Amino acid sequence: MLKKKKDNVANIPADGFEIIGIISNETKTKVGKDFYDLYFYLYNEYKINAKKIVVLTEEFSFGRNTKIVITIENDIIYEFLARPDEEYLNEMGEQAIYATYLHLKNLEKQNKYFTQY
Repeated sequence: MLKKKKDNVANIPADGFEIIGIISNETKTKVGKDFYDLYFYLYNEYKINAKKIVVLTEEFSFGRNTKIVITIENDIIYEFLARPDEEYLNEMGEQAIYATYLHLKNLEKQNKYFTQY
């Protein structure tokens, strides 16, 4: 699936500093907080450290359910209905990290192909 990076050396831009690896927590329930903690742990374990801000939000859904949505730059990366089952949250965490990784790699490829003037 994902390979962990060996080194954690950040490239410092010539014009100053850059903040990387920010994950915003906008969850409302304990299940959302538990998922955020799991996602944050996996994000740091795989050393993704994106230059983009990852936002985890929790929305109320049908009945008493909530939906957790992961977005980067207003693009929905991954979403699912939350359940308080730990095994389910672990599986959703792995899938969400993989989806995040793929999206960030696609953004990186796009930046190589497009020239900004």
